[in-house]
Amino acid sequence: MLRFFRRLHIRRLIGEKLDPRQTEWIDRRVSMRRRMSVRQRERHEAIVRVMLGRCRFEGCEGLEITDEIRTLIAGHAAVMLLGSDDYYFDKVGSIIVFPGTIVRSQGDDRLTLGEAWPNGGIVLSWPEVRATGYHRRGRNVVIHEFAHHLDGLDGEMGGSLHFSRREDQLRWNEISGEEFARLCEDVEDGYDTLLDPYGATNMAEFFAVASEAFFEDPWPLRREHPALYAMLELYYGFDPRCDQPDHT
Repeated sequence: MLRFFRRLHIRRLIGEKLDPRQTEWIDRRVSMRRRMSVRQRERHEAIVRVMLGRCRFEGCEGLEITDEIRTLIAGHAAVMLLGSDDYYFDKVGSIIVFPGTIVRSQGDDRLTLGEAWPNGGIVLSWPEVRATGYHRRGRNVVIHEFAHHLDGLDGEMGGSLHFSRREDQLRWNEISGEEFARLCEDVEDGYDTLLDPYGATNMAEFFAVASEAFFEDPWPLRREHPALYAMLELYYGFDPRCDQPDHT
């Protein structure tokens, strides 16, 4: 019965339209919009509408959750589901947004720009979301944290993604292990890396930073890490380069 009402609610939300301001915000700030076909843009907007209708947004430390905040966060996250048929981040408990850097007290004060919790919660720094595309290339805190969420759908956030075919699962384990070891070695040796060095922390962070690069900087990632790119394309179900020619 719950599944029936879920489908009914989603169908109704998909039938609605974003207002012109919302479309303007995502057109201007979500980089992939410029690469999408008309059909992909329509699908992207449908996912955004469902997220706005089904996800709970909460402001912390006095931050008022505005329509712009909700729309931009949903707009960035929705690109990850363009290859999905029936998931709309329904299992995200709350999207909690802070007005600045987030302080987490765990023995000593730890600063962070985002977190994904095992219970499905997502925590984001609004200035970091707003700065996406204006600072370090290939960075997107929304994609990073929502990648952790997807990683955790199998019960753990460890970079062990679920593939429907066993051979694909084994291939991902092999390639991600090799690429993680390569990144760790390059970071230790002081080399510049396309992937954020933070990905050398563990396999979960490796998948999250690889996802950022996949969506935000797909051409260099495909050139420098073709096997990794192919596995991410298989996992997400589409090519984020869309129909655009290769960039030099």
